[in-house]
Amino acid sequence: MGLKIKILIAEHDAIDLELLNDELKNIGVSYITQVVQNESEYRNSIESFSPDIILADYTFPSFDGPTAFKIRDQLVPGTPFIFVSGTIGEEKSIELIKNGVTDYVLKDNLHTLNHKLLRAISESKANQRRVLIEHQLIYSERRLAMAQQMAHMGNWELNFASNEIKWSDEVSRIYGMAPGKNRHQLPVVLSFIHQADVEATLKVITKAQEFLQDFSVSYRIRRKTGIVRNIHVEGRVEYDPAGNGIGFYGIVHDVTENVLLESRTARDRIIMQKQVVHAILTALENERTFIGTELNENLSQTLATAMMYIQLSKNEDKKPEYLDTARGFILEAMTGIRKISKALVIPGTHIISLTDNIKNLIHDLSLIRPLAIDFEDVIFEINTLNEKLQLTIFRIVQEQLNNILLHSSASKATIRLSKVKNEVILNISDNGKGCDITKESGGVGIINIKSRAELYNGRVKIASSPGAGYELNVKLSIANQTKKSNTLSKNIA
Repeated sequence: MGLKIKILIAEHDAIDLELLNDELKNIGVSYITQVVQNESEYRNSIESFSPDIILADYTFPSFDGPTAFKIRDQLVPGTPFIFVSGTIGEEKSIELIKNGVTDYVLKDNLHTLNHKLLRAISESKANQRRVLIEHQLIYSERRLAMAQQMAHMGNWELNFASNEIKWSDEVSRIYGMAPGKNRHQLPVVLSFIHQADVEATLKVITKAQEFLQDFSVSYRIRRKTGIVRNIHVEGRVEYDPAGNGIGFYGIVHDVTENVLLESRTARDRIIMQKQVVHAILTALENERTFIGTELNENLSQTLATAMMYIQLSKNEDKKPEYLDTARGFILEAMTGIRKISKALVIPGTHIISLTDNIKNLIHDLSLIRPLAIDFEDVIFEINTLNEKLQLTIFRIVQEQLNNILLHSSASKATIRLSKVKNEVILNISDNGKGCDITKESGGVGIINIKSRAELYNGRVKIASSPGAGYELNVKLSIANQTKKSNTLSKNIA
């Protein structure tokens, strides 16, 4: 709500104004007020003062409360409006609230003012944030849909319980169906598979579902018009909070053009695939960053409001009332967290300074587990690299530190960044229990690290043995990856 609440008071009676100000002194938060007594002052104050809330008497010698409310609707419709009056009746108050007035307080019952005022401001700010998020999400979804269409890549989900597949509009286009028809039973989707590819494809999918394994498969589909397309499908297992597999989610990529261009050199094909995958990863990173940031701010505001009510309850005689209100905000925050937990597996991070972000990550992890992490600053200007490469380096650090926390039982870890010729070298080691790399095939975390490194012609090496710690060495090519040479990629994006 900012450093201070700005309260606009429309009141002409000096005694009533004094009583109102006396009550506001007990509100428990910082505020400033501005008092007006006629319509001209009221209009000017709305424009210059930009109040967070308006408190208005119902009657004035040359002005009245209903007129003040209509002006508020015209100039600042989202601003909370509370009548503070001694003449308004219960029936009239109910009618006004139905017409959009936020609340009312009787002058002989001013002890309820602070509670209603804080609640009105909190709800107003939450509504403003919710509307902003909704508009931004709609815009984000449109941008992501456009990126998917340009890359001929869509996303899908399969629910084990209902056997229903839900996919994006781009998957509908790939299958030759009208966008909008995005829910189908699994047998219907499987019926599109080219007859020559049915047996091998079903074998992969059946095994993945039986053993709850991620899968990757390429096959041909035949549209209803008879046109054959080559597609590549990636699927990952989705789990509920109890650890039970409840479905798959993943991508469908139309690779027909890639197959038709098999006569081209292997280098040309690899470059083309990297550009497509890089574009999708960038779009997904941007959307997750925005959504994660907005929702985090909204939840933080809700919890801050709950904390404010808890603080008020220490010195107020209305302790049960304030604690109940705080409980409501906490439950609201919990509900919000549950809703976004499936969508945001990894919190988004906008790279402003790679070294600062790594230091912040180390600080955050130190609050979770007492792992001593030594980060040796780079010996070259890391910020000359473009943001995509910086983000890739940060994600690799984030992934490996997570692996250390989960699996190593280490007490110390070291991160080193350096540059040799046209390569960035990232080395992360720990003094944990290590593993036998001849037997360990690599978990999801290492697979993700290798996938990110491959986007920059990177090489990943692992050195470990039981009881001797673990060392990850990643080398990434920085040729043509500086900000000065990033003009072409910006034009392409």
